[in-house]
Amino acid sequence: MKVLCSNPPWWIENPDAIHGPGLLAGVRAGSRWPFTSVVRSKPGEYRFGDYLPYPFFLGSAASYLARETGATVAFRDSIALREDYATYFAYLKEQDFDYIVIESASPSWEHDAGLITHIKRENPRTKIIVAGPITCLGEKLLAEHPLHAAIRGEYEKGLVKVVSGGVSGLLPFDLLREEELNAAPTPYFDELHAHRYWDSNPKGQLFPQLQMLTSRGCPFKCIFCVWPAVMSNDDPDGTGVRLVRQLSADAVEGILTDLVGRYGYKCVYFDDDTFNLGDRHVRAICGVMKRIGLPWSAMCRADTISRETWGLMRESGCFGVKIGFESGNQWVIDNIVRKKLDLEKARDVVCHIKSLGMTVHGTFTVGLPGETSEQMADTERYRKSLPLDTYQESGTAEIEGSPLSSLRKSGSLEKYAGASLDGYVGENDGTRKMRLVALRDAGLADAERCRKYSRPALAETICLNLLETGGEDAAVLNLLGELALDARKTDVAVRYFGRAIKADADCAVACRNLGFLLRDQGLLEEAASCLRRALAIDPGDAKAREGLVAIGADPDDDMPAGATDQAALAAKLGALSVTAWGRNMLLALREKERVIEASLSAPVASAPGSGPGRLVVFDHGLRFLAGHHFAYDLGVLKECLKRELPVEFYVYAECQPEAVQVLRAKAVLMPCQYTSQSSDEYCACLEDFLLSGTMTEYNLFKNLRNDLGPTDLVFVHTAHPQIVRGIAAWYKALARDKRPYLCLKFQNHCYRFVAVEYRALMRSIFRLALKPFLDEDKVFCAASNRLIASQIRRVAEKPCPVFPVPLQLEVPAKPYKSRAEKGRIVIGYAGEGREEQGVSLLPDVIEALLPTYPDLTFVVQLACRYADTVTMARLYAFGDRVQVFENCYVGEDFHRLLASFDALVLPYRPGNYVERSSQIVIEAMALGVPLIVPLGTSLALEVKQFDAGYTLIRNHDAPGVASAVARFIDNHDELARKSVEAAPRCTAFHSGASLVDMLLASYAALAGERGGEKRLAGGTL
Repeated sequence: MKVLCSNPPWWIENPDAIHGPGLLAGVRAGSRWPFTSVVRSKPGEYRFGDYLPYPFFLGSAASYLARETGATVAFRDSIALREDYATYFAYLKEQDFDYIVIESASPSWEHDAGLITHIKRENPRTKIIVAGPITCLGEKLLAEHPLHAAIRGEYEKGLVKVVSGGVSGLLPFDLLREEELNAAPTPYFDELHAHRYWDSNPKGQLFPQLQMLTSRGCPFKCIFCVWPAVMSNDDPDGTGVRLVRQLSADAVEGILTDLVGRYGYKCVYFDDDTFNLGDRHVRAICGVMKRIGLPWSAMCRADTISRETWGLMRESGCFGVKIGFESGNQWVIDNIVRKKLDLEKARDVVCHIKSLGMTVHGTFTVGLPGETSEQMADTERYRKSLPLDTYQESGTAEIEGSPLSSLRKSGSLEKYAGASLDGYVGENDGTRKMRLVALRDAGLADAERCRKYSRPALAETICLNLLETGGEDAAVLNLLGELALDARKTDVAVRYFGRAIKADADCAVACRNLGFLLRDQGLLEEAASCLRRALAIDPGDAKAREGLVAIGADPDDDMPAGATDQAALAAKLGALSVTAWGRNMLLALREKERVIEASLSAPVASAPGSGPGRLVVFDHGLRFLAGHHFAYDLGVLKECLKRELPVEFYVYAECQPEAVQVLRAKAVLMPCQYTSQSSDEYCACLEDFLLSGTMTEYNLFKNLRNDLGPTDLVFVHTAHPQIVRGIAAWYKALARDKRPYLCLKFQNHCYRFVAVEYRALMRSIFRLALKPFLDEDKVFCAASNRLIASQIRRVAEKPCPVFPVPLQLEVPAKPYKSRAEKGRIVIGYAGEGREEQGVSLLPDVIEALLPTYPDLTFVVQLACRYADTVTMARLYAFGDRVQVFENCYVGEDFHRLLASFDALVLPYRPGNYVERSSQIVIEAMALGVPLIVPLGTSLALEVKQFDAGYTLIRNHDAPGVASAVARFIDNHDELARKSVEAAPRCTAFHSGASLVDMLLASYAALAGERGGEKRLAGGTL
């Protein structure tokens, strides 16, 4: 018998997001109030730092079922694993389980119901069991969904009855008695899941963190709380008796000893409904924690133990607690929440806890039934009066099984006299509830005002609220379309304008806006149809009339003015890029389409001295929109468009489609590096070099047989050493009178990634690879910096100028400000976060500097998932003075981030960057940002070349980096001034115009346009 205890994936995508999140993730089992939120992870890509609770009931049931029945029990927490749906469904299909157990609640049920239907359709023999608060719906669940059983309350014993006893249908409450709870096995953990769970509050957590329960149930009856109502008791309306069962000290110590011994946890968080129910239990657990010797924290109340017991908690290693206050208005606490908490006494207890040196995280809820705006304001005032380290405000979620859901059904509850449904906003997801409550009085005029005064995200939120509460409204949808246009999200704008027209076919402004959008994207026929529709609705619409005239259409044409089909328009626009780069370039590409199409059609024969027929760019390394490859190629494209110079791109075969589309590229090239199979490093080196060359040669023969002419200029960016041999073989095989001009631009030295003992060998092999070019008078070289240029000149026996980076800055350079004027110093780290880039040094560096410099903050941006989990946990643990962004920023967004730094620290490993370039250094200099770079690297050479402000990292370790940062701070004003002065010097050299000028000048020199002079442009740089 195979049973899966499953916490399935829960992802919500919003393709129409403008400034709000496009992807939300949910937490379900393990959370008393399941909800969705913005997270760092993506489907199939786990990133540390998201709130991920351990699914306590599910994990306990898995272990209990395995012990009691002998069944083969699997446990899969797809939420903790950040699993995508395809992987999850494939796992189910492969394992072919007899039973699948899913715990669910109201906030996730709409999603879960559809998922269960899909599972049953794909796995018809599998029997699905549902548990959790959603089972309060009773027989209705079984009647409407393909379920084998639904188990009320805690489900250890009920699950055994279903799996081994053949019971099905709706199972009543059957809870573990206290002695059974103490004798239960350790909840399920394994290597796959053990280090995935994380709750950053209360402040002071260490990773890896163990989350566990020492009790079940709570005697208090807060109106919104569901676990004590229907998981640990059967009291959904708050009128019954609620029991609490606590684990003994021996049981807790046994579980801790087992799990800490197996998985090396560094701290413990007790997430009981209420951990500190009485001095006896708390003191017993304090004794356990003294023996275990780990720091710990807990979910507590302010009024259930003595001050002496708070002190014992601190002595035994407790560093922080969470305390629920819910409201700052005593009447609300007494008559709506029914929490039985004295707020003034609670404030005194918090002050006492703080005096012991513990951190306090406060929780509050808004949107309670019957709560007024003034009472919500009381909560804000009360919160500010507390010495909290952190806090959270959540919307009051209405979850099936809670007294709040009973109120919804009955209209009133005897025990909750102040609770009322008048003006109450019902919502089962606390995240959405918070948004609805916060802006429930805002209307369309408020949204328009927010847009006018540059608060587009708030305008979007107000509009979404209006749609959720009032349904499809053409004016609201039109405003959302305008917000999308402001953000250059044309695909989203099309959908919103289309929805506006569908909601009201006579919405002239939406028709006109859609027409202008389509005109700007070059879809003139569709634009004319929309503008004529707007004019038919409102004959006095001067803007629509002018728009028709501007595109050469007759505004008085009697062409039918039927409403444009939004679906057809969306399909036509489906091919347009939705990225920032793509949106910026679309119009320019449309305007130059005729020139580019002509250049793509066939080789162009040029008269002598007229310049290249075409510029053809090879970029084997371009894989995606982010990074220097795409930015470089786009700079070349923009400059060529300005000059009307035909240009064509050949890129990596599996390049991101948006990048291919924007560049109008042919994605046919093979990768620049072969994955060698040999276990011997010497042989692997040769294998990589030789086979990469062979693959390159074959690939070019296959895809460029007759596509190039003798006056074309092929620009290889970047000429990795591995592919040079293949390019040489392909080039020499062409008839001499058919060979194009060829520029090999080198970004790296010939022995990058090669062990030191093989570098002499690689230089020799590289020399052989370049030898075929020695007698070619149409071939020239270039490099990304002086060090590489010097090496290439020696090996290739040809001039090798340094080519600039075609920067495209839309963000102005930083103006000079003194340290005193700024008030704070921001040190930034940006990049992919690879180990060679020193990311693991950052926590120790930050730890050393923050106490010394109170005006210092750090911003860490990691574009990829290279940083290890421990490093990420330490970075997030610093709190407000360290911001961590796990996002891939592109173009203007990345430059704005760089410009927000007062200095950029790049603690790169010196051995990896002796000659190797990094475009981020050039971007920072062009923005006037000082740099902190390692000694003896090309990075330092770049900064010195333009006399920008910098300090050097003399030792590649945390003290060395910290010392370099400290020297910058102490000399801030001088270094900031130098960087501001250096910015125009950097941008004068590093630009698209400079790069294309040098390419054309080098071409002209080889073509004999200077009376036979063969000196390459920039050869002396």
